[in-house]
Amino acid sequence: MLSFQESTFLLHHGSLAVMEIRPKEIHQTLVFLHGWQDNAATFKTTMEAYAKHHPYHHLIAVDWFGHGLSDHKGDDNFYHFFDYIDDLHQIILHTKLEKVVLIGHSLGALIASAYCAVFPEKVSALMMIEALGPLSEEEDEITNRLRQGILSRQRYRNKPQRTLKDKQAAVELRSKVNRLPEHLIEPMVLRSLASKDNYVKWTTDAKVKCDSLYRMSEAHALSLLSKIDCPVIAIIGNEGYGHLRQKSHRYRYISDFQCYQIEGGHHCHLEYPEQVSSYISDLINKIKT
Repeated sequence: MLSFQESTFLLHHGSLAVMEIRPKEIHQTLVFLHGWQDNAATFKTTMEAYAKHHPYHHLIAVDWFGHGLSDHKGDDNFYHFFDYIDDLHQIILHTKLEKVVLIGHSLGALIASAYCAVFPEKVSALMMIEALGPLSEEEDEITNRLRQGILSRQRYRNKPQRTLKDKQAAVELRSKVNRLPEHLIEPMVLRSLASKDNYVKWTTDAKVKCDSLYRMSEAHALSLLSKIDCPVIAIIGNEGYGHLRQKSHRYRYISDFQCYQIEGGHHCHLEYPEQVSSYISDLINKIKT
């Protein structure tokens, strides 16, 4: 019977929470990286579906710092995109493995794609769910980007933390925001809540909501993608982020790449875990031995 283990990785910035399916005999390790304001539980059903067919694969889903059950970073840390790449490097070093398979959703996939380019020796395959490499924007947006980022930090400093009356209210809120049935979103929501007195509050660090001060140019993003030399599969939901379907020019920059469009929205892996699991199996079969 499948069972999840809860554990922690002690990294430089504190304790990182981890959900694992860890068999006694391990043939392959897959690391699952969640999206912005989500947590490791977003992959629970996908991991269960995959583990049924791959009982000797070690599956690790992490809560990024500031998310889920992981520690928050210090008051002066605003979760810059490039710092997540450093965090991922620490995670992979912690596993003490030569190579891992990375499965990323949204922000997790953006981070994973950049990591694959910078540390190709550490990754044997990559799956991007609802992502096609790092975010980019026109160079002349830099002034507006920096201004909006600074203003968002000021709004954070002046805004009290939001509370909710109970867990069900939190589930209903996220269900509405993510346009997903409550039963699909509930495990992820419950992992992001803490109860206190007569109310509940989000454990997600509010600083993660602050706008980035910088976003790389398209030339920089393409340069990173061109350095990825492991097999890559992208999964795009047909009702997900529309801008992803406009980035097909990025396909040719990755040497070993396949893209599949499936039913579902931005969290298509929650809606169709068995199908996403089958594509993960296809990815594993592409690894050069």
